[in-house]
Amino acid sequence: MKKVILAFVPVIHSGYIKFFANDIQDFFILGRDFSSEIPYLTREMRMLEPEIVVKSLDFLGKNIKVLSKDNLTDFLSAYDEVIMPDEDISRHFMEKYLSTKKVVMEKVFLRWDKLISQAELKVAPDRVVSTTVIDNEFMNEALKQAERSSDWWRQIGAVIVKGEQVIISGYNKHLPTNFSPYLNGDPRNNFDAGVRIDLCTSIHAEAGVIAQAAKQGISLEGAMVYVTTFPCPTCARLVAEAGIKKVFYSKGYSLLDAESILKGYGVEIVLVKTD
Repeated sequence: MKKVILAFVPVIHSGYIKFFANDIQDFFILGRDFSSEIPYLTREMRMLEPEIVVKSLDFLGKNIKVLSKDNLTDFLSAYDEVIMPDEDISRHFMEKYLSTKKVVMEKVFLRWDKLISQAELKVAPDRVVSTTVIDNEFMNEALKQAERSSDWWRQIGAVIVKGEQVIISGYNKHLPTNFSPYLNGDPRNNFDAGVRIDLCTSIHAEAGVIAQAAKQGISLEGAMVYVTTFPCPTCARLVAEAGIKKVFYSKGYSLLDAESILKGYGVEIVLVKTD
């Protein structure tokens, strides 16, 4: 089976370099005639021309080319498996052009895994702790969602459960595109963790799933939310006002204000000990 890597590379950063460091020799950069199908990308001033990206990656010693609509047919006939970074541009391309191909989505972005605060390790003495199979299943689904996030500060997933079924799932993501912090910079870089959390280019996982519910006209009264990291104060307010009655989490958060907000609304808080 002949494999190839295909990626939209607007700028070069260490996350991509790590992604490229493998045994696969054939590599294609998505051309402008494809990226232009996503309107918001055409306005990004920092985005490099694909041909410049190819020249900049010469040091890798790989067979790197630009994929355009002119050579798409040859590309599709030459490879059996296409490996792409797991992000929105890749998924757009996969759905439109790779319906007959085996596609493997992999994480690519630089991840910031530094411990932010020792407060994250603290557990309230009155905390309810769950180790049940069903809570683990829902939390593991949230963890899978978190893996799709491109945020270098945190990768957080959330699922809303009603009637023992997941009705909505999501993860924290940058808007209007996952590439926003790389193209335009991220205001979070100017502040310490927990300071001015309102200044960011991303929507939190909890806010995202609650917004999805509102869009679809789904009432969250009495629902439960499983989130990989304890909510921030802003998301706690959204959770409370949405009528969600239980919050399950697996990791702490450096700001503890959300706890009093949730308890003030009678929202039950449960720590899930995952396998």
